Amino acid sequence: MAGRWSVYLPLLLVYGVLGLRLLVAARGAALLVRDPRAGLARLGWVSSLLLLAALLLRCVSQSIEVWGPFEGLSLESLRTVAIESRWGMRWQWQAAAAASTTLGMFIALRSPVLGGSLAWVGAFGVAAALPMTGHAYGDSLAWTAQSVHILAAGFWIGTLVVVLLVPLGFGGASRAESASIRRYWLRSFSPLAVAAASLLVASGVLLAFRYLPAWETLWTEPYGQILLAKVGLSVLVLGCGAVNSVSIHFRPDSHTDPLPRTVALEVVFAVLVLVATGVLTSTAQPDLH
Repeated sequence: MAGRWSVYLPLLLVYGVLGLRLLVAARGAALLVRDPRAGLARLGWVSSLLLLAALLLRCVSQSIEVWGPFEGLSLESLRTVAIESRWGMRWQWQAAAAASTTLGMFIALRSPVLGGSLAWVGAFGVAAALPMTGHAYGDSLAWTAQSVHILAAGFWIGTLVVVLLVPLGFGGASRAESASIRRYWLRSFSPLAVAAASLLVASGVLLAFRYLPAWETLWTEPYGQILLAKVGLSVLVLGCGAVNSVSIHFRPDSHTDPLPRTVALEVVFAVLVLVATGVLTSTAQPDLH
């Protein structure tokens, strides 16, 4: 579970960087605050490196799980797991996509268009490859829904987190200017947030129908109970997001006022959803008992 969670966190930041870059491109010459692209390039590079490192850590964890804590760290054991096993052949696609993302983010430091294009391809590749080592492998519908679920979560929660981090990329920004920058991008972020949240809910419902043999398994089976907890936390995230949208767009606050506290709550609940997701992907489905 820890290995999966360590992948989800940097992956969210990667999607968040790409999401905010998309919003910057949409604004173009109409940008009314400082241009964040230089800071986004650095954050994207670091996040993609962490993603690649997390996937390598997953391979090491898998080797230890198979061979034990001592033999699992030998080069022979690692090679067997990463190259010769069926799990390893699927994992290789994930590692290759993450490497493409990392290379793209590095190139983007100097050539944003070329590097950004490669990073987009790699990031979509990671979303497509992650289900290969999970419950969805072998089920094309569940595979597609899970890939969409990953992308939607990234472009919603990941972009929200990156928006909150953006002012840190401007050295010496005052508190009022930081608040202004965050409010500006949160307003711009709303259409992307609504689209991503809608896809997240739709793909989540489809996966629930696909994985649960009966509704009573929601409270009688460990998998269903964890899924129910995830749904409850997701509802809280959606609720906070709706409150934030209304507050940012319709309340007559100054653009330099601090953000509503519900923005922080949205992030906290989203992190708890990630924890639940990590546990869920490590739990046997009800029909496998």
